[in-house]
Amino acid sequence: MTFEPDFAELVGNQDGHGLYLLLHAHASGSAEPSRAAPRRSAGSGGDRDHDRAATSAADFARGLRAGGSSEEGLDAFWAALQSWCALYSSAKKNTNVRWMILPLLQLALAPRSAAVELDRGDKSDSHQKRLMESLREQFQKLHRDRDRREGALVICCELLRLYFRLGQASQCTFLLNAVDQQSLELSVLPKALSLPLCFLWGKHCVFDGNVMGAEKRLGWALANCPLKSFSNRRRILAYLVPCRMRQGRFPRREVLRRYGLECYEAISEAVAAGNVTQFNEELERHESELIRLGTYLVVEQLKLLAYRNLARHVYSIICRELIAAGKEDMQHKQDLLTYEHAFAWQDNCDADETICVLANLIYIGAIRGYLSDEHHKVVFGKKDPFPSASSWCPKA
Repeated sequence: MTFEPDFAELVGNQDGHGLYLLLHAHASGSAEPSRAAPRRSAGSGGDRDHDRAATSAADFARGLRAGGSSEEGLDAFWAALQSWCALYSSAKKNTNVRWMILPLLQLALAPRSAAVELDRGDKSDSHQKRLMESLREQFQKLHRDRDRREGALVICCELLRLYFRLGQASQCTFLLNAVDQQSLELSVLPKALSLPLCFLWGKHCVFDGNVMGAEKRLGWALANCPLKSFSNRRRILAYLVPCRMRQGRFPRREVLRRYGLECYEAISEAVAAGNVTQFNEELERHESELIRLGTYLVVEQLKLLAYRNLARHVYSIICRELIAAGKEDMQHKQDLLTYEHAFAWQDNCDADETICVLANLIYIGAIRGYLSDEHHKVVFGKKDPFPSASSWCPKA
């Protein structure tokens, strides 16, 4: 199989999918790159575009021959990406350039993979940081041109991956704010771009504490991710499950087991039952795994929902007792003492700590009502005293 002639033919046919497959096959090692073809001198018009495509192909092949985990390979892959971006940017206005997005995904992946391998060998992050700066410049160039912002999204995804890998998740905010200013039509983008973009954006929302934003983007990613893509669906669910639990939507046990996310199983059961003791034990038991996944803080905040569900169970028990005693009109006024006993039993809370937890639940809207210190009672709203978690979780 000859790489550069095939590359040129596919470019001439504007066959983006074919180019994507060709680049992937050579990058994954399932095909051997051809020997370097002689470069043409720069021409004008269509010749210049042909030269840029040929240069991109030659540089990519040179990177493969040099080996991805070498300085020469990294430089060659970066040169290939630059040539393709120049070709993409130079296309005439109102012409179809969407076919160039799929090969751009592969060409952008290659230098990042090379930088990661080099840094792994050096036990440093210097190559990734250098690449990050170069990608920032390329993103700004493409983002400034309204007609080339789909290409900017490809660079955006690679930057997001580097930010997460280098522990610079705070940098994602500025990048995504720039992207968010444009009206994105995810349905018209190639799935190979829209899915990782939504996943990475949702992952950032999880780290940022934006549960609703995370659920929206991760939910879209899961709905559009092929069922056969097991590993990708598992990555999405690892972040989506705790976000949905925060909204009171608990996963089915078989789903968690199918995707190897058993760490959420007992936590989900504890929160739904209002079993704060079990929640504390399971959170501690799975602490290292949740930290590795990056969802520990989101899961930790589920304790508020566990407290709320505990309070709801106590409320239901007292209501049944009051009804049995013929005191239906007093259901919404309940003694604090029972709640103090329940919270002490479940989480060793003293009276003051119980009042603080209940006051916080009332403040964030998890409970409708107020505390009467004078009468030592909880006065609940007569209508829907425990609103659905989705209505108050953004405040928690």
